[in-house]
Amino acid sequence: MTRGWLILVCIFLVGVVVGFGLANRVPALITPYLPKSARGPGQHIEGQVVRKQRDGNRLLVKITTAQGPMLVTFTQKVADLDVLLDAGDTVTLVTEGYSTFVEDPSLERVREPGRGPAPSPPSTQPSTR
Repeated sequence: MTRGWLILVCIFLVGVVVGFGLANRVPALITPYLPKSARGPGQHIEGQVVRKQRDGNRLLVKITTAQGPMLVTFTQKVADLDVLLDAGDTVTLVTEGYSTFVEDPSLERVREPGRGPAPSPPSTQPSTR
């Protein structure tokens, strides 16, 4: 009877070790193959466009952030982004975290220099003069 319990405990321990190993390794192996929307929320990084350069079918953008400089490479919607982005614009990117070299991050927001918040709409209340 003790031999049966020993085998059962060994199988249980092997299962626990394999379970922890898979839980720690599998996400890192699967993440590159998942779409960006399924990877979970990213970090929002705001910075200013210093320079942009069109290189064939990709757009290279140098951005200065609080964490340091970034070289962002866009390979999708290159023509649209080339028209949209200019030096001096403030952009908000969604990435997995700060990195010096970033490829195809999500572009959440672009603000032109000198543009403040949108003006408030005029009041609809009648004036009392």
